Amino acid sequence: MDLREKPGKVQTFLEWMLRFRLIALVVMVIATVSFVATGWQEIVSLPIGSSEAFGMWLAETEGAKALWESARYLGVASIACVVMFIVFGGVRAGVASVVAMLLSFAGLYVLGGAESMPLPMFGIFALVAIVMFIFVKLSVACALFPFALSWLFLSGILEIVSSKFDASASLVWGAHSAFAFACAMAFAVVAGKHLAAGVPQAGALVKAAKQLLVPVLVGALLLIAAVTYDMGTPNWIYGVLQFVAYAVWFYVFFFSISSFGPWERLRSGSRRVEMKDKKKKAPAKKKK
Repeated sequence: MDLREKPGKVQTFLEWMLRFRLIALVVMVIATVSFVATGWQEIVSLPIGSSEAFGMWLAETEGAKALWESARYLGVASIACVVMFIVFGGVRAGVASVVAMLLSFAGLYVLGGAESMPLPMFGIFALVAIVMFIFVKLSVACALFPFALSWLFLSGILEIVSSKFDASASLVWGAHSAFAFACAMAFAVVAGKHLAAGVPQAGALVKAAKQLLVPVLVGALLLIAAVTYDMGTPNWIYGVLQFVAYAVWFYVFFFSISSFGPWERLRSGSRRVEMKDKKKKAPAKKKK
């Protein structure tokens, strides 16, 4: 009799993604090169337009109350996402998601709509990611460079989807980028936690991705709904395509490509197994 627990459909899917990770990498590289070669100006315009819109929104809105009222749906969605990261991934995952989102919007603010800034800023980000990928022994360092690579791919997908509906992708790109960065960093933190417990690399990545299934997918739905209400997205078909594109990006491409990172160096030498001591009650003595 086989007493081993059979893996569920989600776990099986994630394991298959790891097996075909090289195919995912090749497809992503080819698609990204195609996006950059044929639509570089459109991709560069995404952060420029997003930073301009973000700066104008901050300039035109006075006071915290006005800021909240002008983006209350997006604010509620962001808070809900952080709460889900904490509930499903732990406090560290929640903190990592908050820091990632703040850094994303800080980058948009620093960019300030300058046309000459996107390429140098991305170059600095990629360089820092590579250095951390090679030398820094942290879980976020293992996911930062794969995120930088797949980020261009996600940008190209969002640009194509928005062009089909004649919609402005700049603000949508900013919101998606911030949430994608938050998901990537939360995933790295959770995977690092499993590795520290001695779980093998593949198992730790699968566990982390499975553990964050609800925050990633439900968070994406909330984000798209908030963007629809706050930013006036044309229709729900556009929103559904955004959701599908994001889900495919995270679980098919980012998850698969992140497995090429040096996660094994974070693994603990001994695997910790939690044992729950169950005290058995002594049988009552029978009275004669």
